[in-house]
Order: sequence, then structure tokens, then C-alpha cells
Amino acid sequence: MANEWNQPTNDYIERRASESPSARALAQAATTRLARLQSITAALGNTITEDAVADSVLREAIVALECDAGAVVVTNEEEGLTLLRECGSLDALMRSFEGGRRSAGGDPYTESVEKRAAVYLESFDAMIVRYPALRIVSRVESFGAWMFLPLEIDGIAVGTLAFGFAAARKFTLFDRNFADTVSRYCAQALDRVRLRVAAATALAEAQAARLLAEHANNAKTVFLRGMSHELRTPLNAISGYTEILEMGLRGPVNPDQARDLGRIKRAAAYLLRLINDVLTVSRLEGARPLNLVRLPVSPVLGEVEGLCALQARSKGIELTVSRPESEMFITADAERFQQILLNLTTNAIKFTGRGGRIGIACESDGTTARFRVRDTGVGIRPLDLDRVFEPFVQIDRHLTSATQQGVGLGLSISRDLARAMNGDLTLESEEQKGSTFALMLPVASETGRLERDRDGQPIRATPRLQVIS
Repeated sequence: MANEWNQPTNDYIERRASESPSARALAQAATTRLARLQSITAALGNTITEDAVADSVLREAIVALECDAGAVVVTNEEEGLTLLRECGSLDALMRSFEGGRRSAGGDPYTESVEKRAAVYLESFDAMIVRYPALRIVSRVESFGAWMFLPLEIDGIAVGTLAFGFAAARKFTLFDRNFADTVSRYCAQALDRVRLRVAAATALAEAQAARLLAEHANNAKTVFLRGMSHELRTPLNAISGYTEILEMGLRGPVNPDQARDLGRIKRAAAYLLRLINDVLTVSRLEGARPLNLVRLPVSPVLGEVEGLCALQARSKGIELTVSRPESEMFITADAERFQQILLNLTTNAIKFTGRGGRIGIACESDGTTARFRVRDTGVGIRPLDLDRVFEPFVQIDRHLTSATQQGVGLGLSISRDLARAMNGDLTLESEEQKGSTFALMLPVASETGRLERDRDGQPIRATPRLQVIS
């Protein structure tokens, strides 16, 4: 009984012992190929060209598969299939992608691309059976087995990864899985490179377009500045000679002539305002960066008061500018900050009647400074509150004289500038009682330090004028 029980056991032990070397060899091969896959993955992570991708894949895969040659062939809209990279000496079948060698009966490259399926040829005879038109291929000069694997990106085959083996061989499931994995890695890497190239090309085109636009914009700005100068010169002459005629220096002026001269003078002043507004828009569209600095408020308020006092006095308007008790500092562009306050103040003077009052005051909550320009003018209807900030919109033109009218850009420009300086411009108004414009800007830090970019340079904002068509 013991011998009967021991015999099967001994057979089992002997069988397992005989299988052990094979198992160990299989495990060793699996370990080696895993290491090759890791090497391929690491190499592909640093590739920046399609040729480098193909080279990395072929060098590692040929060693792992123990084959004698390899090739990466890609599709080309103009030439069909073209060789990207080869390693080793390719035989006639592995060169069947070439135009002069293409067979009417088909070839493994075309089949793998069109069907998006791998082609495994384990012997020369199997190749002839599958592709009868290739009988002209010399057996002596050919490999004994081949693999042709599609390179597939998003469901589209963009090429073939091919391997040639000197002798006929049976491709195991392990061989096929490894080759399939390598082909997928190769396709993914090719896709990344192509996307990178496409992105770089798009970026280069965008930069070229931006430079072209900048050149065109600069040319436009130079043209507008030149035209504004050329237009101002005759306009000033028209205004000057009109005043001479009004003063009677060229002889007496009757009432009808005085009215006509007044119309000429008002039209000239209106045209001058249009030129100035257009030039302001051109400067904003030029996207000159704002120079945001730590700026004291009182000097700017004093400058605005000095520039607007005479205009207010001529209309019998009381202008009051309240400066902060202790100096307040904001982060702003000095020129643009003053421009906004001047726009708001002159706008208030335009819409405030004789005997009215305009007040400019400022306050701070520690983080935001608020500059309020209040007037006792005509006010704005609730339905027009949002429209006043739209470009080329003027509310109630009949309330202002022709010499005061523009093209409706002052408030739009002012709000865009305020927002470009990390602030805002708002409006509160009551019809027939007056309006209050509030300009908000950030308070500067004690140290005067500004936000900086990665290179340590102060961040400079860029104003953008939003034109609504």
C-alpha cells in the first residue's frame, strides 16, 4: 500500500522538479521584460521628437523580444506610409511599405493600419499563405517570423511597429502581450509629442500674430497722434481767428454775425473734444501697462482742484475739495488716477447748473480708499444708471452745450482704468437732486511694497477698453 501511495507522489515530485527550470526561466524572462518596459517608460518621458520616441522603443523592445530588426512606420497624408526609424537590417517584407514595393495583394503594414489589428507571421510559409502576391520575396534573404502592430491614437491607426526574427518561432501569449504593450506605449508617446509640437506651433503663430497686431496698433497710434496734431493746428487757428472777429478787431460785428461766429467757435471746440477722446481711446487700446506705485493722495487732489476751479467759477459753481487730515497713500498709476478724478469733476461741472455745488472727499477703511465726487446737478434716471458707463453713450445731450459735448467715452474710460488698478467706479444718483460717483482704489501698505511676479518684478496692470457694439 505504501509503495502504491508513494508512486504517484514521486511522479508528481519528479514532474514538478522538471517543470521548475522552465518556470524559473519564464519568471526570469518576465522580470527582464518588465524591466525593459520600465526603461521604455522612463525614456519616453524625456523624448521631445517622434524620432526619439521610435529610437527609444526599438532599442529596448528588440533586446526584450530577442529579435533581429525593428521599424516604426507612420502614416503620411501625402506619401502614405513612411519610415520614421529603423533598427537593424530590414528585409524585403519589412520594407513592403515603400511605394515601389507595395503589393496589390496587400501587405502587413496596410493590413495592420486599416484593420487596427496586430499581424503575427510565425514562418515564411505562413507569410506566403497570407500574402500570395509576396511569393517573389526571397526566402533566403528574409527573416523567419515577423510582428506588425498598429500604433493607435484615439481609435485611429497612425502607423505600425514592426519586428523581424531571424528564425521561425511560435509567438506565445506572453510575447504578444509584451509587444502589444510596447506598441501602445509608442503610440501614446507619439501622441504626446505631436500635441506638444502642435501646441508649440500654435504658440508661435499666436506670438507672431500678437507681434503683427502690436506693430499694426503702434502704426495706428502713430497715425492718430500725427493726425490729431495736424487737425489741432487748423482748429486752433479757426478758434483764434473767430475770437479776433468776435472782438471786432477786423471791424464791427452785427448780432447775426456774432451768432454765426459763436456757432463756428462751438463747432471747433466740439471737434477738438472728439479728437481728444479718440486719441485717449487709441492710447488705451495700445495697452500701455499701468505703473502702479505708492502714491500720496493730497497732491493729486490739489492738482485737480487747481485745474477745475476756474471752470467751476465761470459757471458760478462752488467747488470744495476736502483733503485727508493725515496723508493717505494708495496703490495707483499717478497719471491715470488724476485722469479719473478730472473726468469725474469736469463731468459734474457739465451737468450742474449755476449756483450748484460740487464736493470731492476721500475716506479709507484701512484697505480701500474711496473718493466721492458729489454734485447737485440734474441727476440721472434709474434706468440710465448702468448705461452711463457704456462707451459712446451720452445721457441727455440736450442738458449740455455743444462746447461741452464729447463722444461719451469719459466715464467708460474712467471705470476701465479704475478696474485695471484693482479698484472700481460706481454711481449713485437721484434725478433732479444730483449724483455721487465713488472711486475705490486699494490703500498702499506701510512699506510701499507692491505685488510682484515670479521674476520679482512689480505687477503692472493693463487697461482694457470694452467697446460694446
